[in-house]
Parts: sequence; structure tokens; C-alpha cells
Amino acid sequence: MSNEPLHDRDVLNGLCEIISDPAIVLNADGSFVDVIHNAHNGALFFKDPETLLGTDLWDVFSTAQADQFYAIIEDVLETGEQRHIEYQLSLDHRERHFEARVTPVGGNDAERVLWLAEDITQRKQRREKQALIERVFEVSPVGIVVVERSGRISLANDRAEELLGLEREKIPQRRYNQPEWNIFYEDGTPIPESDHLVTQVFESGEPVFGFEHWIKLDNGSERWLSSNAAPIFGDDGTIERVVVGLDDATGLKQREEQLEWLVGTETLADVGGWELDLETDMIAGTAGMKRLYGTPEYNPTLEEALEQYHPNDRAAVRDAIETCRETGEPMELEARRQTADGTERWFRLRAEKTVRDGTPKLRGIVRDITQDKEREQRLMVMSRILRHNIRNKLTVIRGNSRLLKEELGSPDFSVGAASGHIDRIEKASKELDSLAERARTFDRVIERDLRSGTLHLQQALTDIRDEFTPQYPEATIEVVPTDAEVSGDRMAIDLILEILVENAIEYSDLPDPTVKLTTEETPSGQVTVSVDTDGSGIPDMERNVLASETEGPVAHSRGLGLWAVTWLVRRLGGSVTIDEDHDGTRVELVFPLARSE
Repeated sequence: MSNEPLHDRDVLNGLCEIISDPAIVLNADGSFVDVIHNAHNGALFFKDPETLLGTDLWDVFSTAQADQFYAIIEDVLETGEQRHIEYQLSLDHRERHFEARVTPVGGNDAERVLWLAEDITQRKQRREKQALIERVFEVSPVGIVVVERSGRISLANDRAEELLGLEREKIPQRRYNQPEWNIFYEDGTPIPESDHLVTQVFESGEPVFGFEHWIKLDNGSERWLSSNAAPIFGDDGTIERVVVGLDDATGLKQREEQLEWLVGTETLADVGGWELDLETDMIAGTAGMKRLYGTPEYNPTLEEALEQYHPNDRAAVRDAIETCRETGEPMELEARRQTADGTERWFRLRAEKTVRDGTPKLRGIVRDITQDKEREQRLMVMSRILRHNIRNKLTVIRGNSRLLKEELGSPDFSVGAASGHIDRIEKASKELDSLAERARTFDRVIERDLRSGTLHLQQALTDIRDEFTPQYPEATIEVVPTDAEVSGDRMAIDLILEILVENAIEYSDLPDPTVKLTTEETPSGQVTVSVDTDGSGIPDMERNVLASETEGPVAHSRGLGLWAVTWLVRRLGGSVTIDEDHDGTRVELVFPLARSE
């Protein structure tokens, strides 16, 4: 080994090769005396290191920055003590941060300094990023919890403390899967560890979003949480920890429950809410509106909505809306409207003018009052028919009773005359009994759930034929075979067919009438049942029941039959029409086709 001493320059050159930080030697006047650099640190200089020799601080830097550096050099040479400083330079069109150690060199009377600089740009960026993360962690409106692989909770922010109802220092004392957390599904079932979102992330390595659950806090209260969790992977690709975000969903759940309650209330009350934008004439409807009108969506224009109302009611609805728009006075009226399945129903509309977000609107509700209208009409019709028919039959009974009494006391007593009076009394009594029984039967049927059930028409039509053939042996009842099935209550459809077949036979002016029952499925998903009869048609007074559905104060129908048909068919979601344009009379019933499973 050589004993030859090393020169200072040799030592510097050796150090130059192993250090990554640039080093500069400067005179007391701020001029560059030497530059220590290598392939590792050369790129960190603000210019070619060799060109610095012979220049000074003011040749390289701005005056302000050169003056700052010169003041440091003066201080170091004056005190003889090392200084640590941080500064910033623009290199390669981006800002770089440096930390420098400035040391006097040359002994007690040093006139030079060694400026050893370290690029701390990445370190500073990491510190700033870490500070930002910590700040976000603390001020986040979402509770954040970090779970280690062992299951221990290592970190929790202030929001997590609020949501979990625990003091912050107590949270890391628990593991995520401890039963003390009291975590439950919506139905109150405890969430097992295997279903816990942290367990899912550890096992799958995939994030879990929108995990909804509720927890029972230590104070006994309950809180709904919507949680997200994501894995943090180590350098070896394994999951080191899981970050969980906790969002308070209690208010949202309460609003959902309130909405469900409102929707349920809409359904029970047969109402729907609507809002008309008076600037765009667009209507928005609630779920209740969709249900009432039978549509998957309800966002029509005003004109599109008005077109669905009965022609006789359309102008009244338009006028009510315009009056409310112009005067601000609340509106209320009743009108008929067609639903999506073609059924016409009665609705009561109420609305008032309001302003939301600066936009004038009409906000209101619609209530289905069809059953109220039908009930009102039934009470009126049944009152008039029963009063009218009972009065007539009682008049017949009283009159014939008086005549019978006179005949029995007459010296010219005639058995034939007395028998005639008795027959008329008996006939009137039977007709009264039949009327009462028909009314009782109708009352039982109309209160049923008429739209439930499925009926094979072949069986129903055959049963009607077999029932009436013995009662009317002179009549012929033909049933055309069919495979059609309809939706609806069997008892209601049977009553409808019974009334129409009975009327067809009784109103015929032929001694041996023929009644033909046929069915036909339509492309629109309905079934048409035709009741055809030869001979004279249904009397005008009865036909008006099917045509106008009104019972005037004078023009009474003979009985409840055709009124019952009208009401029942409407409740079944169908329609009834009469046609006398061909030989005989045809009554057409339209029923909904049974849904295929």
C-alpha cells in the first residue's frame, strides 16, 4: 500500500464522484471559484457547470436573488458558522426546490464558502401532498377509517368519531369485526363478519361501494350509514390495509321512508300529484299520476294532457287552468278522462298557483272519483227504479185486491174474474221479488274485486245456455266454441251474461227467438263477446241506458238489468255497445284479455 499522502484536490475529486448533490466554492465577493460535479448532479445546475467559473452571483441570478445569496455568504464568513437555507430556482421551465448547507472553508481567516445544495423538490412535493391528504382527512364530510390487515383500526378522522358515536382515541382500540359495533341490515338482521364490506375487500381485492346498513350507537340511538371501502396494496401486491368511507344516510333513509309513505298514501287515497311549468307548459307527475292514468311515465305537455279529457269536459279543464294561471285563484273541478287502457274514468282536479326557484307553476292533485260517481249514480238510479217499479206493482196489487174483494162480494161472482185478479196480484208480487233479488245480487257482486281472476269464456257461455234453456224452452241459445280467456270476476261476468240473454229472449217479438253467443279476440289485447238475437230489438227506453248511461226523472227503464250491465262492465275495465244496423239486435261486450303467465 502506498504511503504517499493524498492532496486536497484528490479528496475533492473522490467526493465528487460519490455525492449526488452539486457543490460550489464561492469567494467573499460572490464569484464562482470552483464547481464540484459529476454525471449524477450536473443536470441540477441552472447552466453548464464549467461556464460558471469566472462569473459571479449577479451574472447568473436576478439582482434580488443574488443579493440574498451574497448576504448569506457574508454572514457565514463573518460568523464562521454553517448556515442551512432553502431556496427555489426555475430550471427546465419548472420550479425546483433546494436545501443548501453553506460552510466557510480555509481555516480561521476563510475567504471562501462551500455551497452544497440538495434538490428537495420531490421531498417537498411529498410533504405538501402529505399535508394536503392529512388536511382532507380531517375536514372531510365523510367519515374515514383505516383498517390494518390484522383487523385493527389504525386511523379515524373527526367525522368518523361523530358518525360512530365514539371518542376518537377509543376507535383504534377496536377491531372492525367486533360485535360491539352492532351492525345490521335494513330488516334488523345482524351483519355477519363474512358479509362485512371490509371482509369482502380483503378477500376479493376489489372495492365495495354503496354498502347500506345501520348501527346501534352506545347511547341507544340508530344511525344509517352508506359505506365505501377500497384496498391499499403494498409493494408485493398484497393488501396491507383497507380505507373505509362512512356517509350518514339517516336523513336520506328518513326521506325515502317519507316518500314511501306519501306514495302509499297516494295509492290508498287514489290520488296523484302534478306540477305544470307555466313557462314551458310541461307537466311533471308523481308515481300516483302514473298509476291513475296507467302509464309508465307522465311528463306530457299541457295540450297533450288536455287531449285525453272527454270532449264535453275539455273546455272546462282548459278554462280552469287558464283562470288559475292568470288570477292565481285555486281551481277545482270534476272531469272525465281516458286512461292508457282506453277506460274512461272520472277525476277531481285541484290546483293552486305557486313559484318555485323563480318559476311560476301550477301545483295540484288528481283524485279518481269514478267509484264515487258510480255509487252516486247507482243510488239515484236504484232509488228511482225501485220507487217507480214498486209503486207500479203496488198499484197493480192494490187495484186487483180491491177488484177481487168486490168480485167476491158480488151476487154475480165469477170464478174466472176472481182468478184473473189473483193471477195479476201474484205476477206483480213475483216481479217485485225478482227486482229485490236482482238488487241484492248486484250489491253482492259490485263490492267484489272485479278485476281479479281469470275466466274461460267457453265454460261461462255454456253454463248460461244450460241455465236458460229449461226456463225458456221455446228459445234457442247457440254458443260458438271459443278458447278465449278474459280477466275479471266470474260472478260479475256471469251476471252480465245472464241479464243480456234474459233480456234478448224477453224483448223478442218472435215466439221462438234465437240467441247466439260468439267471441272474438282483438289485436289490442281484448275480447269481444257478442249477444245476437233475431226479432225486435231492445226498447228505446232500455237502449238509452247503454247509450247515455243516464237515468232521467221521467224516462225510467223497466229494471236494474241493463244498468247493472253498464256498471259492472265499466268496473271490469271493459265497455258495452248496442247495434241494430243488421237483422235483429247485437249487444257487444269488450273485456280485457287474460294475461299470459
